[in-house]
Amino acid sequence: MSTGAAHITPASRYQWIDYARGIAIVLVVYRHMLYGLQHSGLSIPQYALDGNNMLYSFRIPLFFLLSGLFFKRGLEKRGAVGYLEERSNNLLYPYLVWAVIQISLQIIFSRYVNAQRTAWSYLDIFIQPRELDQLWYLCALFNVSVLYLFTHTVLRLNNLQQMALGLIFLALAPLVALWSTIYDVMLHYLFFAIGPMLASYLFTEKAQEQLASGKNLLLLLPLFAVSQWYFLHHQQMNLFLYAVIALIGSAFMLLLSAWLAKYKIAEWLKTIGHYSLYIYLMHVMIAAVIRAVLLKAGWMQDVPVIVLVLVLIGSSIPLSILAYRLLLRLHMGWLFKGPLKTNRLYYEKTK
Repeated sequence: MSTGAAHITPASRYQWIDYARGIAIVLVVYRHMLYGLQHSGLSIPQYALDGNNMLYSFRIPLFFLLSGLFFKRGLEKRGAVGYLEERSNNLLYPYLVWAVIQISLQIIFSRYVNAQRTAWSYLDIFIQPRELDQLWYLCALFNVSVLYLFTHTVLRLNNLQQMALGLIFLALAPLVALWSTIYDVMLHYLFFAIGPMLASYLFTEKAQEQLASGKNLLLLLPLFAVSQWYFLHHQQMNLFLYAVIALIGSAFMLLLSAWLAKYKIAEWLKTIGHYSLYIYLMHVMIAAVIRAVLLKAGWMQDVPVIVLVLVLIGSSIPLSILAYRLLLRLHMGWLFKGPLKTNRLYYEKTK
C-alpha cells in the first residue's frame, strides 16, 4: 500500500474496473458457497446468510453496468457485426459449452451433487437459464447486449430513450417472471443502458479523480449502509426501488474500486477481476468437488472456516484461475471462446 498523495497514471487509470469485477465475483462466489453448504444439510449461521442477502442487490447489476460502459467503444472498434461476433464468442459460446458440461457432470455424479438434473435439464439452457445455477447470467448478458445493439443501431434510440425503455421493461418484468430468459433481459436492461450514458463522463480525467476520492466514498457510505440494510429486511420489494438500491450499491463499489486502485490496495482483487469470467464458469463445479471431499472426510464442520476455504484460501477462486491457465496450456482455449472471426476492420484499425 502506498502512502501520501497518490496520482492516477495513464497505465492504471481503468484498473478500478477489474477491482469492481473482483469484488463482485467474490460476493457471487460467497453466495453460491453458502447455498451449496446449506443444500448439503449444514446449518448456516444467520449472520452469514444476512451478510449474503444484504449485499445481494448490486452484484449482477454492477456486471451489467460495467459491460454497458464499454458498449460504444466496442461498437466503434468492431462495428455492429464485429460486436455481435465478440459477444457470441465470449458470452453465448462459453454459456452453451459450460451449461452442457455442468449439466452432464451433475447427471453423471448425481449421488455427490446438490442439483437434481435429468435429460430435460438441457432444455433449460434455452428456456429457463435460472435453473442452471450461476450460468444464467451469461445468457442474460448476451441477450441484453444483442437487444441493446439492435435498439441502438436499427431503432437508433439515444441514451435517454434507452433509459426509458429500460424503465418500461422494469415495469413489465413481473408479468414474465415465469420465463427467466425474458425476465432477466427486462430486469437488467436498465443497468446496461446506464453504462453508455455514463461512459462519456466516467472515462474523463476529472471523473477518474472524483471516482478515486476518499471523501466521496465516505459521503456515500451512510446511504450505502442504510440502503443495504433496508434491502436485507425487504427482500420482496417494488422493482423500481430495487433498481435504486442496486444503483446505490453499484456506485459505492465503483468509488471503492477506484480508491483501492489509486492506492494499490488489495491488488489481488484486480487479478480476480481479470479472471472473473472464468471463475464464474468453473467455481461451482470446483467447489462441489472440494465441498464433497471436506464433508465426506469430516475434516471441517465449522461452516465459516469451510466458506473461507471454498471462496479464497484453496478452492473456488484460485483453482478456477489455475484450471483456466492449465486448460490454455493444454490447447483447450476452445472451452472459453467461440470460433467466430472478429471483424477485420477492427484489426486493421489496431495495427
